[in-house]
Amino acid sequence: MGKQFLVLLLFSVATLASGDDIAMKTWFKKTDLSKQKVTQLQLYVQDILQGPTPTNVVVASANSTATSPTSFGLVVVLDDPVRIGPDPNSKTVGRFQGFYTFSSLEEQSIHLSFDFVFTTGKLNGSTLTLVGNNRFLREHREVPIVGGSGVFRLARGFAGVRTVSFTEFIFEYNLTILHY
Repeated sequence: MGKQFLVLLLFSVATLASGDDIAMKTWFKKTDLSKQKVTQLQLYVQDILQGPTPTNVVVASANSTATSPTSFGLVVVLDDPVRIGPDPNSKTVGRFQGFYTFSSLEEQSIHLSFDFVFTTGKLNGSTLTLVGNNRFLREHREVPIVGGSGVFRLARGFAGVRTVSFTEFIFEYNLTILHY
């Protein structure tokens, strides 16, 4: 088994060195790393919890979650609409996709991993990735932007988050993005 693995490894390395990496260089649009940009966006995300097509679904919980005052251990997946305004009928410009888990024993707090996936206009096909802690009961929160693609290649920055409505579950995201 050891010799077969070594032969496979050598074949893989030889294939990579044979020119396939040239296709990789031309497959992506060249990025000018000398021109860093700063973009600021204000977007609104709406969780739809009820109705025929909810966008926020519980997928797992611990045995103790039901008795936990902080919902510790609850895991939720979402695919929420991203809008240009706080009105649920505002134009949709993308999706907010990912998951979060209630991760604190001491306060209502979630650890999240979300992507803004843009579906219209100049940002169509681009993404922004947010990963971090969100103490969602606080009036103002800040979540790191840790990556992106398309227009937001090599993105980093932060998102200021504010709850607009706990009734309709609408959240305002003020994004400051450094990218190339």
